[in-house]
Amino acid sequence: MHEALAMHCKLQTPIPQPTLFNSAETIDSQLFIRRGTKVRVRMIDVGKLAAVLGSGVFSALPGLHAWSGCDTVSALASQGKIKALKLVQANDLYLQAFTDLGSSWNVPTDVFNSIQASKCQLYARNTKIVGANSLRYHMFCAKKGQIESGQLPPCEDSLMQHTLRANYQAAIWRRSLENLPDVPAPSAGHGWELDDGGSLKIRWMAGLPAPDVVLNLSHAHAEGRVDRQIAPAY
Repeated sequence: MHEALAMHCKLQTPIPQPTLFNSAETIDSQLFIRRGTKVRVRMIDVGKLAAVLGSGVFSALPGLHAWSGCDTVSALASQGKIKALKLVQANDLYLQAFTDLGSSWNVPTDVFNSIQASKCQLYARNTKIVGANSLRYHMFCAKKGQIESGQLPPCEDSLMQHTLRANYQAAIWRRSLENLPDVPAPSAGHGWELDDGGSLKIRWMAGLPAPDVVLNLSHAHAEGRVDRQIAPAY
């Protein structure tokens, strides 16, 4: 009882919940998550939560939480955490990928490919498409171009940068019990970069958003240097 109370007191500080998920099997004590308001408090037993979800899903939560959006990693537009969790629970390949996310500071190719496939099903539940770029093209054509950009999944390049950021955050959570972990700089190939002033900013893409000829044509349209009657023929 004293151990449980001690952990409850410690949880008054803002400890990230994924850190608790990662530590539940290591710390020999009851862990609780305190939720609610001053007048309506709910205590969630982390151990019981792990038993209900199962050890496999529980181990995947730090990676899944980071990838689906947290304080340091952006979320995918209109794609919630519950939907992502149900998808992972139903597919062992996706479950393993998010369990592996954050295990190292790099994202292995097989892990990214599985996450990319899961993202495709997140946007189109019954699709057989496993590539982000192919799905974007398919969805765009299916709507005959009448679709908002926020409704389309990120391209493969952008998804990789997003996954690198999620992996970096999950890796920090998974090392929460280490003394002085060796954490690389986020700008060292982990989805962020430094601007000219030395401030950290998100690296949305590693390449160009479109081929040079398309970008040049778009700039010409914006500057009024292209005859709008002729441009569609290109």
